[in-house]
Formats: sequence, C-alpha cells, structure tokens
Amino acid sequence: MSISLSAISLPPSAKALVDILRLEAGPGALPLSSKLAGASLAAYGLGEAGLQLLDHDVAPAVAYGVVSAALLVAVTAVVLFFVGARERFVQTLTALGATGAIVAIATILLHLFVAQVFPPPLPTSKLVGFILFPLVIWNVTVFTWLYRHASLRFIPALAVAACYIGITSFIIAPLIVRISERI
Repeated sequence: MSISLSAISLPPSAKALVDILRLEAGPGALPLSSKLAGASLAAYGLGEAGLQLLDHDVAPAVAYGVVSAALLVAVTAVVLFFVGARERFVQTLTALGATGAIVAIATILLHLFVAQVFPPPLPTSKLVGFILFPLVIWNVTVFTWLYRHASLRFIPALAVAACYIGITSFIIAPLIVRISERI
C-alpha cells in the first residue's frame, strides 16, 4: 500500500504549495494576500540565511538572506511590470518565497544529513555542494514554472530564474562573505 499526498488532507494553501512544487499549479492557486506574501518572503530570507549559516558567520548569513529576499522582490516587480502583469505580483511573490523557503529548508536538512555521512576530514562543504546541486536545478525549475505562469514565455522565464539563482548563489553570497571578512 503506497501513501500519496492526495490521501493526506491539507489546508488549501498548503495543498496549493505542494501542487506548485509538483509543477501542477501556478501562483494563481494561492490566495491573494499581502500578509501571506510577507510571511513567505520572510521565510525565504530566513531559509537563505540558514543556508549561508551552515558555512559562514551570522552577519554575512543574515545580510545574504535580506539581500536575496529584496532582490527577489525587485526582480519580480520589474519583470511583471515589464510584461504588464502587475496584478499577479502578490501571488507570484508569495509562491516564489514559499517554494524558495521549502527548497532552502530541504537543502539545509540534506546538508546536515550528508555532513554526518561524510565526516570533516573529507572536503565536506564542496562534496555537499556537489551532491545537493540537483536542488539548485529544482529551484530554478520551480522559479521558471512560477514566472511562466505569471505571464512570461518559457525562455524569458528560464532566463530570469536561472539568472536570479545564479547571481544570488554564486556571485552575491561569496561577495557578501568577502566584504564581511574585510570589515
């Protein structure tokens, strides 16, 4: 007997998030609530800060969480304004923040598990980064899906999602760490 998520009764917003992560629903499945958008954005910032906290000090981790959340708001606002879909901003931001937070929490948990399997004499940080790279790809996929359902065509949605994830993960995160080391 298998257990499926459809057999579990979830609240509507949680079910919508599961459907979004399964690429079966868009951001329109979530309620239009600025409080929910703020909460999901805060969760996203905390999740990103938690990821950085695994390998770095508290100050750069918190700074990275704040910068990545602010950049997500800015990129989403500019992109949706450019394509003329400003009315979808709140739901899209809610979906991006919530799914980003879920992926960040999953990455943190898997990072802790893999770090236990491969003890510190090994290059644990680089090994964990390599093993968990599919979660980065999944994050790009989900963000692409959400931008696609927010009125972008596939190629621009993929470009926006990949550029955002790439810039925040591989440029801004190391830059904030370097700046904090010099201060």
